[in-house]
This record gives sequence, C-alpha cells and structure tokens, in this order.
Amino acid sequence: MLLVIGGTAAYHLRLEAHGHVVETCQVVTPWGMAPPIHRLSVPEGTVVWFASRHGEGRLTRSAAFVNHRALLWAAHVLEVDGILTWNGVGAIHPLLRVGDLVVPDDLLDWTRVRTARFGRSPAQRWSGPFWPAGRKAIVAAAHDAGETRLFDGGTYVVTEGPRLETAAEIEAAALAGADVVGMTLAPEVWLAAELGLPLASLCVVTNRAAGTAWRDERRDFSARVAHRALGVLLRAAAMLTSPEEP
Repeated sequence: MLLVIGGTAAYHLRLEAHGHVVETCQVVTPWGMAPPIHRLSVPEGTVVWFASRHGEGRLTRSAAFVNHRALLWAAHVLEVDGILTWNGVGAIHPLLRVGDLVVPDDLLDWTRVRTARFGRSPAQRWSGPFWPAGRKAIVAAAHDAGETRLFDGGTYVVTEGPRLETAAEIEAAALAGADVVGMTLAPEVWLAAELGLPLASLCVVTNRAAGTAWRDERRDFSARVAHRALGVLLRAAAMLTSPEEP
C-alpha cells in the first residue's frame, strides 16, 4: 500500500469527497507523535494511506516545523511500499504559471539545520532523489485527468524557511538550475531513501517566486489545489498498485 502525503491546502480537504476513511492511525515514534494517518478506500477500489503534512482542519505547522522524521518513521511502521506527495511551490522558470503542474526529477537541497537522517544505513543503493515509476505514474495520471499544463521533469530547490526567499536568492537558484522553489521536499526524500521507501512528488505552482511575480501576479492556496492534487495522486496510486496484465 502507498502513502500519499498532502502538502499545500491538504488541511482544507474533505477526504469523504474522494473515498471512505476506513481507519485513522496515530503512530508514536522515537521522534514524537506522527500526524494522523488515514486509510482511504476510493470508489475505484484503490486503498492508500493519507497524511496531511501541515496539520488537519487548519494550517498548524509551517514547512520549517514539519516533523519529517516522525511522519516517515510512521510510514515505515505501517510498512508502506512507496510514497507519493504533493508540494505547493513558487515558480522560478519563466515559462511556469500559477496552476501549472511539475513532476520534478532532481533536487537542490539548500536547507541548513534540518536533520536529514535517522542514523541507519541506507536500505538500498542511491539512484537519485525521485522514484522513476512513481514519476511516470503521476505524469500519466495527470494526463488522464485532463491536465494540459504539465511539465515532466524539473529541479526543485528546497529552502530552509520559515521566511520566504529574497529576490537575490531566487536569482541565484535560477542560475543553479532550479525551476521551482519550496520548503518541504528535504529532508523528506533523504529520510525516505534511508528507509528504502521510493518517493515521487507532484508540484503545484501556487505563486511566482520572489522578484518574478510580474510574470503572473496570481496566488492560489485554496482547497481546490488539494482536491486537484489528491485526485491525480489517487489515479497514480491505482496505476502503481493494479495487477500487471498477464
């Protein structure tokens, strides 16, 4: 079974709009209590675990204060097979607009003080930050859902937070090759890799990054971001967990 980790606006979700909540688990870990993790059964027959990274009902913790180790350890305890996430991001690449979808294939980690290890040896050989099969499924699911502004590939730069980046920092990130910016994919990907859990992400552009807003001044952090992203990831989960054709 897969774990879907909800990012921006997940705290506004009504999970009942996507399926039936079979059970809810609260896992106590060596790094504290993990957020509630719901077992969600959708009408098409797929069953996934779901957790909101930033809290439930309202935004209770910003990106810099997410307890990644507790959440990823809970995934390990629940014996999930892989992880799909969505992340609200700021657009750096000039072609990106608010509402676009990006499925990143690389990462710049510019965090400074976050703990990126459990202290275990990696469970599998390093093959890059993102799960190739998971990425492929997200891209296919987005196309199936009728998404037209979809970018297959891109580099996500992770900043420390909780403050937003300066225009100069965004310019430096662009020169380093970043396409989008956010605060949540690290240390998430490193912790998942240490536990042998493949991870792929769907990025939803919620705004333009600092110094580039003149390209698109809109901002969208509404519930529709979460419902749209969850819909795509549930389709992707179905593709990844359905029996192969004989």
